[in-house]
Amino acid sequence: MKYHARSVTGRARKTNHDFAGALCDRERGVFVITDGTSRVGSGQLAESFVKGVLAVWSKYFDQGLDITEYGAVEQLLISMLADLYPVLFASEAGATCYVVGVAAHGKLTLAYEGDCSCGVVTSAGAIEWITSPHCKANWRRDRSHSELAQDPARHRVTRCLKVSRAPKPDFVFHPLALKERLVFATDGFWAELTESQQSSLLESPDGSCIEVEDDITWIDVQL
Repeated sequence: MKYHARSVTGRARKTNHDFAGALCDRERGVFVITDGTSRVGSGQLAESFVKGVLAVWSKYFDQGLDITEYGAVEQLLISMLADLYPVLFASEAGATCYVVGVAAHGKLTLAYEGDCSCGVVTSAGAIEWITSPHCKANWRRDRSHSELAQDPARHRVTRCLKVSRAPKPDFVFHPLALKERLVFATDGFWAELTESQQSSLLESPDGSCIEVEDDITWIDVQL
């Protein structure tokens, strides 16, 4: 298992409110993407969330806890988020979207709130997204990412991590195939870039990136 992460600051803000992080241990990996909102303190919250999640999972890896079954991973994620929530908001403000993915022994468990997404890269280089964004444009949870990208209402996120709401993520469970390739991304990546631009960056991750308004962040994971 190997990965490549990159984040590009958009034109809308002076500072990047996206953050990404990962830990890999042979057949196990945890991947985190956050996208802080425009609220004051959201960038710091997004960064602290990534660091907090990775610190907890580093201990899980060291302890050799059972993270093979979907249910066990789900319960660990629920417990981790519940414990992390008061710690974060004791010193942070703002709000952030997030997706946390745990890949272990042929299984992927995703926990997310907001419009950060995870997808599977096809052999043709296209991305089949497996999470459904929480936003006003997708209130029925039945629209594709390409459709949402064209709807201004996608900017109105309906779920996120914030002080007034304890974590309550949606979960997605996905069986991993041999040599499968995953992408974790903020909406700057899946909505601001065309599918052709997304494929180009996956092909040449350190290549030039078109200037867009929103921050662009992604983690490319290859099993």
